[in-house]
Amino acid sequence: MTSRVRTSAIVLQGEKILTFRAIDPVSGKEYFFLPGGKIESSETAPEAAVRETFEETGYKIIIEESSCIDKEYIFNWAGEDFDCLTLFYRGYLKNSMRALVNDADYNKGVEWISLSEVRNIFSYSEAVLEAVQALI
Repeated sequence: MTSRVRTSAIVLQGEKILTFRAIDPVSGKEYFFLPGGKIESSETAPEAAVRETFEETGYKIIIEESSCIDKEYIFNWAGEDFDCLTLFYRGYLKNSMRALVNDADYNKGVEWISLSEVRNIFSYSEAVLEAVQALI
């Protein structure tokens, strides 16, 4: 099992949360992910959340650093189990301008999901769902 320390942004705009649609390259299962990923050695977790959100969605955001919630969970992706420690932050759009995204092939595009869909959308991980519910 591979361990990952990562960060994710829960970006709110009105009654919606920023996600991107992803297809697991092995199982073909579709997910809606919060933007996020690995924290590089040269950056803080909030800086990584800002960078990853831009890379995966094209949006520039501001992170509310005091909102941090950490969750540990196991997630299977591409046929491999990952032991994740994720630092979740509440975020907000800097503006509504969006850059073009040139991300991994599994990234199938930005989706704003309604707060009423949170339980169904994030049911694949109790830890992710708990973090989202705590920060919305």
